Amino acid sequence: MSGSGLVLAVGDVHLGTRCSGLADIAGAASGLVDLAELSPAGALRRAVDLALARRVDAVLFAGDVVESANARFEAMLPLEESVRRLLDAGIEVIAVAGNHDVEALPRLARLIDGFALLGEGGRWEAATLARGGKPFAEVVGWSFPERAVRRSPMAQLLEEPLPRPQPELPRIGLLHADLGASGGSYAPIRQAELDDSGYDAWLLGHIHKPSIGQAAQAARAKTGVGVRPSGYLGSLVGLDPSEVGPRGPWLVRVFAEGRLELEHVPLAPLRWDSLDVSVQGLADADDVPDRMLHEAQQHARALAAAGAAPLALGLRVRLVGTSEFGDAIRDWIKAGDWKSLGRQVDDSFVFFNRILDELAPPQPLETIACGNDPAALLAQSLLSLQRRDSECAELLAAARERLAATAREEFWRAADEHRHATDPLADDALRDMLLESGRAALARMLANRDSREPS
Repeated sequence: MSGSGLVLAVGDVHLGTRCSGLADIAGAASGLVDLAELSPAGALRRAVDLALARRVDAVLFAGDVVESANARFEAMLPLEESVRRLLDAGIEVIAVAGNHDVEALPRLARLIDGFALLGEGGRWEAATLARGGKPFAEVVGWSFPERAVRRSPMAQLLEEPLPRPQPELPRIGLLHADLGASGGSYAPIRQAELDDSGYDAWLLGHIHKPSIGQAAQAARAKTGVGVRPSGYLGSLVGLDPSEVGPRGPWLVRVFAEGRLELEHVPLAPLRWDSLDVSVQGLADADDVPDRMLHEAQQHARALAAAGAAPLALGLRVRLVGTSEFGDAIRDWIKAGDWKSLGRQVDDSFVFFNRILDELAPPQPLETIACGNDPAALLAQSLLSLQRRDSECAELLAAARERLAATAREEFWRAADEHRHATDPLADDALRDMLLESGRAALARMLANRDSREPS
């Protein structure tokens, strides 16, 4: 029987970059929150604090610790400081390199004594973890040898398995890869390959949305029996407003009988969330900010009650429901005055990153769609988009053809190369755009039609 131990697993950190979406709050947050703390470096400091407080035996990094080779000098100080704090406390530090830090991380590992990089050059390598001199787990890792890797590194591991120095030790795989991809440039792997390895857990980096706890929770809820955890650790902090939900490291407990238990610790200093706010029943458009602030306050306090209060909470609000003041509300959204609505709620500074107009028309779409006037025809198209029927496919194809030349202009190349770049002409992106613009156009049509009708 092996020993027991505690590990802190960290997903993508991207030291050397800054979280986007914060430019508009600098003035409102002045004196309330230090924007420098809302960064990957600030999130890493919090993770190290946790590792020290919980007295973990090792900290594992699943790649993309550093944003790029160009950012290695900016990343050097916070990374060296973090590694030194951990090593001074007797905590091992082990990492694999991802596609972003394939050049930077090996250089930094050579400069920082005690920082162990597993699998440099695209080979599989193992390290044994111990507590009080007694081994409790083996970590097996692989690092990107170059920025683009189009083969599965798991194929190599399955063909040439590493020998087990102590058969009773649980094995933890540490890998930066693209799970479920049929191809691509970022080490595409399949779940079946992870399962076939027989490892007790796979801790993955690359995708910033955490997923490692979902399969185990679903299996336990269905059968009462857990499964070997495998999936993404997620980013350490939301790097832009699209990374909604909890972010932070994972505590991995290894029990003497070899069982593993994972706990997500949402300690990111910055959190992004989506929030639905109904305008139903408001007496005036001027009441919208008050309702938004009330709902935001309730949301922030719910997070605090769950032990997940961030320093700053950025909200993307969807205004829903119906209102006779729809035009005034839309004008208010367009004016952008809501950007100054930030406020302190207990320990969190709450601000609004974006407001989406998803107000419903005064009548059901099905009612408006009865007829052949422009408003009715537009309502019919919106219904098709909502149902995702055959006409929806035709609308998306037409929109894609009209927008293709614009989307492929050289001007957008930098955006295409961003870490979160998505295809703006993909079905879901086009559908969302058509729904948003279509709802706004329909509201204007109905307002103009009503103003022309005799009283």
